[in-house]
Amino acid sequence: MNNRTNHTSEEHFAVVVRRLLGNGKEIENQQHERILAGEIYLRDQQIDLTVPENHAAASQLQDWTVKVISPTDAFAEEPSFATESKCAASPEEIARLVSMKAAGLHLLNHLRGPQPCKLETPTALVACLASFTNLQDSWTTQEAYDLAQSMLSNHLACIHKDPQSFDCLVKDLLLNHVKPLFVKSRSPALTDQARKAVSPVPGPNVPSDFESANKPWKFQSPHIVTIFQWILSELNSSLVEAHWPLIIPPLLTILDDVSIVYKIKGCELLILLLKVAPSNLLERSGLGEIFHNTLMPYLLYLPSLTPEEESIPLLNAAYTALIALTSARYGTYETTASRIKALDAIFRYGILKGHAHAGEKVRIASLLMKKSTDLVHAMGIHCVKHLKDLLPLISTALTAPFATVYPPLLEAALQTLRAIIVNGWPRVGFHRGEVLEGLIICWCRIQDEEKPISELMAIKDEIEDMSHAVMQLLKDDEDAKIEIQMLRDSDPGLETLLKI
Repeated sequence: MNNRTNHTSEEHFAVVVRRLLGNGKEIENQQHERILAGEIYLRDQQIDLTVPENHAAASQLQDWTVKVISPTDAFAEEPSFATESKCAASPEEIARLVSMKAAGLHLLNHLRGPQPCKLETPTALVACLASFTNLQDSWTTQEAYDLAQSMLSNHLACIHKDPQSFDCLVKDLLLNHVKPLFVKSRSPALTDQARKAVSPVPGPNVPSDFESANKPWKFQSPHIVTIFQWILSELNSSLVEAHWPLIIPPLLTILDDVSIVYKIKGCELLILLLKVAPSNLLERSGLGEIFHNTLMPYLLYLPSLTPEEESIPLLNAAYTALIALTSARYGTYETTASRIKALDAIFRYGILKGHAHAGEKVRIASLLMKKSTDLVHAMGIHCVKHLKDLLPLISTALTAPFATVYPPLLEAALQTLRAIIVNGWPRVGFHRGEVLEGLIICWCRIQDEEKPISELMAIKDEIEDMSHAVMQLLKDDEDAKIEIQMLRDSDPGLETLLKI
């Protein structure tokens, strides 16, 4: 009796799958309904995948679901100079597509059950799940993200049981999923082995009627960038070196795209790669210089030519990527001439020019101060050569008449000053006038506030701590002691701030 019941259940599952799959010509509305029906059916079912009929039916259902829920060009942007505009999906259609994809992920999760290793994990399934691993994508909800991450963890646990399986998976994803979409927009600066070309032929990098055909990764399959990001996040140094020719071309293409959104994404992808790339691989391949030259112009994407809302995330990503690139090329703590030269160029070309062109924008100024802090820490004692340029910027931020209106800029300026005290303390005494001017005026302004907010009170405490640190540096300088005493005599209220 039990055997008949089990046999009937097996036949029933195979019949359900055949009905769900249909003839493969259903429209999108029907796809959504069938995915929901399949998800509801599997919610309370325990399918025995050891039975051949069930296993075959489950594999068919899995492949069909993966094909249906993979993101489509409905979520892609339209080419700037397209001769024919595509019919944009309505918000209702987008919402329905997002809902269908979440239901499809639930179906896959129920289908594979508590023992996912019993069912094969094709590359297409991993690619599909990886495309839902970025919450910034318009097709990914928190629910879809959580499901995809959970299933990927289970699948990788199965794959890692065979040391060669993950290598094969990465190669398959890069070679058959990523590479075909980037082959028409390959950077002319690279050779076929992803090394620096000796005599690169520059190609046009402007929107054209052929842009959509040349960049399917951008206008037809934007989810491939998220898949590529997931691949980079899972690599180790040996895999990076083994698949270097497959990794670099799409990365450089994304980084060099005209769209600011993809420039930011390219910076994020480069940072991921630098975390695991072998330290000498960038220089051996000549790509360290290429990445550096690609990123440097992004430091001048400033208002008013670039909208502030676009400039801030790009500047943040570009500075972070450049500092990480410098560390990867020359080492984190080595004081080599090449490393310091690269950091000097970032400071002079980025920070100083950024303040000169857009320093009146408080959000831009605040970001530049934060990145100045990172650069000072990266330079170490070598930051002292820039104090003559950097300290006036800090002093200006701290002493501005309406500085207390935007506390984040004060916080960023103080953090930069703290970094200077930590790394360049031997020269702080020489610049004590500018340092104390900024601290004292900012402290007095906060003191004069009738009802200072909590942020300003925290800044006031930070100023007092920093002032005491400066006093410790100046305690053996007789000239400095005389000057400080004159300040205390001129205003008794400074007694607690300037206490040696």
